[in-house]
Amino acid sequence: MTSVDDNKGQNAAISLSPIERASAFDEELSTGHANQTPAEPVRQKWYQWFSPTDTPEERRLVIKLDCLILIYVCIAYWVKVMDGSAISAAYVSGMKEDLGLDGLELNYIATTKLVGFVVPQIPLTVLMARWGSSHWIPAADLFAGIFTLALYKVSSVAQVYAIQFFVGVAGSFYYPGVHWYLGSWYKSSELSRRGSLFFIASGLGSMSTRYIQSAAYATLDGRYGIASWRWLCIICFAITIPVAVAGFFLMPGTPDRPRGRFLTEKEIALAKRRMAGEGREPTKPLTIAVIKDVLSGWHFWVLIGLTWFFSQTGGASIDLWLKAEGYGVVAINNISGATDPVNIVACLVSGILSDAYDAKVALITGTGLLNLFAAICLVLALFLSYLIFATAYGIAAVIYSWANEICGGSSEERAIVLSSMNTIGNVFSAWVPLLVWKVTEAPRYPKGFIWTVVLNVGMIIMAWVTRYFWRREKSRKHTSS
Repeated sequence: MTSVDDNKGQNAAISLSPIERASAFDEELSTGHANQTPAEPVRQKWYQWFSPTDTPEERRLVIKLDCLILIYVCIAYWVKVMDGSAISAAYVSGMKEDLGLDGLELNYIATTKLVGFVVPQIPLTVLMARWGSSHWIPAADLFAGIFTLALYKVSSVAQVYAIQFFVGVAGSFYYPGVHWYLGSWYKSSELSRRGSLFFIASGLGSMSTRYIQSAAYATLDGRYGIASWRWLCIICFAITIPVAVAGFFLMPGTPDRPRGRFLTEKEIALAKRRMAGEGREPTKPLTIAVIKDVLSGWHFWVLIGLTWFFSQTGGASIDLWLKAEGYGVVAINNISGATDPVNIVACLVSGILSDAYDAKVALITGTGLLNLFAAICLVLALFLSYLIFATAYGIAAVIYSWANEICGGSSEERAIVLSSMNTIGNVFSAWVPLLVWKVTEAPRYPKGFIWTVVLNVGMIIMAWVTRYFWRREKSRKHTSS
């Protein structure tokens, strides 16, 4: 039973500033209590950007980090998703007819890209975490832009396969890598909303691609003998390159290996103390012992299980439904964009509530139930269900931020687990659509919608399983201390 003195000690710990808590954590490290769980953070209200315990120096640092890191990765992800989604917009905007593609070619193109995406993802993410994450992230955008430009010159589906494979390689470590990078600078109570803002860039990129394609189809189709879908590739390249180049100058490295001129030595020292207060360790050499520790713990297996169910829940394409209904190219791209604002709102709400109330399990469960309802309705092919489905990815940042928090004690574990979460889900995405989301079965997808019902139930169960293990681990660490 907890004594009154223990309660007083816990309350006193909560009342300390983050800097004082970090100093206390440093003392614990020196006395052999490094495995103790750090004190629960004092969370800001949903409408607040900073924690009530943040000092003025911390607030200035967070603002600076937001300007250097958050704004950049959001813009960079926006252009990267534009590059990645160009193929889908091009397919329904003339590529299919120009290259003489059959009904399943889009599935095969997506699978080829996913193969390039998943095979190198874990090793590249670990290498990125070990050597120069602030160079690797903009480099991924740079190569994605170059390969997208190459797409405008294709004359056969074989060339499309080759290019999309390398687009997949260029982006393989990007999403888990950025989450790892955010986890190197931000506290647990700051991660979800920033992860959500980062993920929102995905919706903005997809939406931008559709509207750029619509504009290109209406104004540039045939200009200089170039089809509108080829113009889309050129435009995406022109937007991507300056953004990628800017990243090499803006990104400040990591607290243990800073670079650039934008952060002072005092700010870097403060960043290190903030991460020490969170139990985040600096990067260490990746050894066989570290890999064994990661694979033998529950973090790896439970978090991958949760993410696998989440990653498979999407699959229904409103683009193909609209095309099957006889809508024109401009209408398809414009109407399809309606799902992206729904995704954006869901991301924002999830991220803010997760940071403010630590409501990760409630958000995952609520989203799963909502999409369970949408999947059942889609058996009847209702248009509204496609819009509800857009909320599915609103919890992506919540899940990855939760993993950042759970694995916060080891930089190497964060890199391995975050990349594995992304990889395992995408491994199945490389072949499951060929069975349950066949283009030739659009728009009703008789197998796909039933599959989605099962997945949402599994995701909800895994969220509660993760909660059980995480609470048990924290309880044991508090007891042992």
